[in-house]
Amino acid sequence: MKIVVDIYGGDHSPNEIVKGAVEALSYDKELSLVLAGQEQPIKDELSKYRFDASKIEVVNATEVITNNESPTSAIKQKKDSSLVRSLELLKNDESISAMVSAGSTGAVLAGGIFKVGRIKGINRPALAPLLPTVNGKEVTVVDTGANVDCRPEFLAQFALMGSVYMKSCGVENPRVALVSVGVEDKKGNELTHQAFELLKNLPINFVGNMEARDALSGEYEVLVCDGFVGNVLVKSVEGTAGLVMKKLKDAIMSSTSAKIGYSLFMKKAFGRLKEDMNYNAKGGAPLLGIEKVIVKSHGSSKALAIRASILKAANLCRSGLVENIKSGLAALQSETKSE
Repeated sequence: MKIVVDIYGGDHSPNEIVKGAVEALSYDKELSLVLAGQEQPIKDELSKYRFDASKIEVVNATEVITNNESPTSAIKQKKDSSLVRSLELLKNDESISAMVSAGSTGAVLAGGIFKVGRIKGINRPALAPLLPTVNGKEVTVVDTGANVDCRPEFLAQFALMGSVYMKSCGVENPRVALVSVGVEDKKGNELTHQAFELLKNLPINFVGNMEARDALSGEYEVLVCDGFVGNVLVKSVEGTAGLVMKKLKDAIMSSTSAKIGYSLFMKKAFGRLKEDMNYNAKGGAPLLGIEKVIVKSHGSSKALAIRASILKAANLCRSGLVENIKSGLAALQSETKSE
């Protein structure tokens, strides 16, 4: 299993990205990696670690795409950037199964479409991160920013791809919900009204509308929405989680008795809570709808998140994510023609 890593995508490049890549090798013995970016700094960083040298190849790329650039223009103009080189390797090298990048979301999306290509029948690829739920399981939100303006048929495809994705994560019959302003069938705007009619006729376990307050309830495995709503939802969850953790810490530090109680009785429990809320340990979000597996890690990713993203990419390849999305689309098209 060979994965290409965009070393100069992300706020902590190249050090943390290289570190995460090396760590991933010790967790998955079947992995080998191609690291794309400025060759000498990457090799200097690699010299700090012990690893099987046969498992890592460095491909030189002199340019870097930043978040301040137009994604489409950057992909076209910076042909020797670490991201473009990674995408071209993913597209053209049959031995490479997946790509991981913490770079510009827009550039990863544009590059995925123009360099690697969409799955036939998919109008728009979508980002699908995982969030923890109250019952200790996970839910994916599709889409979280790749498509801020959507048509109803886009949401229908997001629902189908999200269902396939969660099956690839081990969920037998994912419950799919449409994010709206109420649970009643007629609630929402024109987009959700039309999308609702499409989703209820898909070969998925569609359970209807849901309100954002129930996103982490554990009652759903797939939440479908346009990228604008999804991005606001996920960032609101991240912000709320940060606020709760800070308030708990402030309460613990507010008195000597609280500190003693924490040390004696609650330290392990809070440690588990912190681990459950740590999105870095979950890995990045797959870009669903592309011909090969691409995992977009958070721009602020450090080694832990990069390691998790690489391991997630490998597991999604093994589960046949892309092939399963294609099969799902084929079944849907066949069903539509027979009606």
